[in-house]
This record gives sequence, C-alpha cells and structure tokens, in this order.
Amino acid sequence: MSEKVLLTGISGFIAKHVAIELLNSGYEVLGTVRDINSIEITKKTLEENNASTEKLSFVELDLLKDDGWDKAAEGCKYIIHVASPFPLKVSNDRESLTPAAKDGTLRVLNAGINADVEHIVKTSSIVCMYRKPNRTNPYTFGENDWTDLEWDKTTDYFVSKTRAEIAAWELMESKGIKNKLTCINPGFVLGDFLNEKSCTSMEYVKQLLQGKYPAAPKFSVMISHVKDIAKAHVLSLNNKKAEGRRLIVGSGVRSILELSKIMAENIPSHAKKLPKKELPNFMVKLISYVDSSAKNLVPDLGLRMQTNSTYAEEILEMKFIEPEISVIDAAKSVIKLNLA
Repeated sequence: MSEKVLLTGISGFIAKHVAIELLNSGYEVLGTVRDINSIEITKKTLEENNASTEKLSFVELDLLKDDGWDKAAEGCKYIIHVASPFPLKVSNDRESLTPAAKDGTLRVLNAGINADVEHIVKTSSIVCMYRKPNRTNPYTFGENDWTDLEWDKTTDYFVSKTRAEIAAWELMESKGIKNKLTCINPGFVLGDFLNEKSCTSMEYVKQLLQGKYPAAPKFSVMISHVKDIAKAHVLSLNNKKAEGRRLIVGSGVRSILELSKIMAENIPSHAKKLPKKELPNFMVKLISYVDSSAKNLVPDLGLRMQTNSTYAEEILEMKFIEPEISVIDAAKSVIKLNLA
C-alpha cells in the first residue's frame, strides 16, 4: 500500500495548507472537491505556494451523497477529513448544518473502515468543547469537555461540529478501533489565506480591516495558526501518542480588541479603520437580530475562556505559533490579495 492520503475538502482554507504539508512530506494526495470547477485554481494555488503537485490528484465527491466514497478510499493508507460547512451567517434552524457535518463525517469514516485505512484524522474544533450554561468566568475547558447540545444558545455551527465529532467517536468505538481516530480541535483559525476563496475566518479579518466594526464585541477566543493545524494533522497520521486523542491546537486566547490592536500596530495603513474600543454587550445582542453572524458571539460575550494545549505540543513534538503572528499573517495576506 502506498503512502496515499484521501484529503476531503481540499479547496478549503485549512485543507489547502494540509495538502501543502502532505505533498512536501512526500505523501500521495487524493483531494476531494464538491465542485469540479475548483480543481484548477486549487492546484495553481498549491503550486504557487511551493507544493510539489506530482503526487496530487482530485475526485469530485459530495458529503451529502454516498456515491464514490468507498472507491475514493480504496488504496489509501490514511484519511484526513477536513471538509465541513462554516457559514458566516447563523441559521435559526440549529440542525441546518448537521447533515453535511455529521452524515458527511460518517460517510468518510465508513469508507475508511471499509478500505481498512491505518488512521483517520478529523478536523474538529474547540466549539465542540466550551459552550454550556452556567460557566465560571474565566472558564477553563479541556480535552474531556463537550458542548451542551441541549442548551438553546448553542448555535448551528456549534451543533454541527459537536454532533459530527461525537458521531465519529461513537462509530469508531462501536467497531473497536477508537485508536484509529485523532481529532484536531483548533480555535479561531488565522494565518495565510492562500487565495481569494472566501471563508469565515477571512471574512472576519476583512471586515475588521475595512472598518465595518467601529467598536469590537467583548469576545475572546483561542487563536490557532493554520500552519500549526496543517502540521498537526500530518504529524498525527503515524503517531502512537495521538491515537484516540482530541488535540487542542492553539497557543493563546485573545479578545477581538486585542487582535485589532495587534493589526493596527503592525499594519499602520489600516490602523484608522480598526476598532479601538469595545462594544457594550447589549449592543451586540441588538445587532445579532439584524446581522445573524453576531449570534455566534452572543452566548460568550464577556467570557474569558482558557485552556492548556501543552499536552498537544508534547504529543506532536512541536511548538505552536503565537497569536500575534497568526493575526499579522492573516491581515497581511488579506491585504496582499487586495481584499481590504
């Protein structure tokens, strides 16, 4: 069997970085795309970012359909499942994203089980860990914590990611192969946006740089550099210590205002447009009725979350990049792409 990896959602923000890491580490990569028209731009972007694409191929597959997954997994030694919906807007239907996230995950994992792959790495998120009622402030969460799906303030993205990760672990445990799965749980993913393809992380950075926010919501989150996340996925493929683990990948918690200040200090051309004060919580709640993208922030306003990711650094034998570098890289790449 070759060192072949099935990589889902290869045209996405995180997955493009995973593809670069895999290809430059000598793996053969079969990348899945939902739309065949995204293949050329994805390949071109990878080549422009110094990825060797000799061992790269593509297949058109849909997370909402069974067709083709078993065939794609045949002959693969590993699977990295990155693809999952993360829209900027929040739906009133809390389960709206669940079919693509949860059912898609089960399709990918079952294909891997049928093909007897050696290991599967799934991109999860800390949103599966920290949302629940009656939290202390600051609130500390870790690998054994789960978001409360019964809480009515758990929005669609949080529900979909949590249901998908729970389903993944339950499936692997039911087959007696929990050790064949690793979940990577990043925070707010920043770093280099490699092309103009929009994603939610990029939209938030763009909106800050464009001056959409005269003041910043009192929202804090763990920051993760996309290159760390890519590296963590690849290092988990053949790592006994990572088997059956949820790895929190990120280096520190920062508020939106702190991120704005970092951008202003390092990108003076956009300093005037960046928020310099915080918005009262009630204002954010009011805005959320008009702009649904703010709904994801409301349950955590004013809350300082904290976690310890050093165990993941030890397992992966790497040091995570500081939040300051993550946000500067993100802002500079948005400007380089002429998006702000």
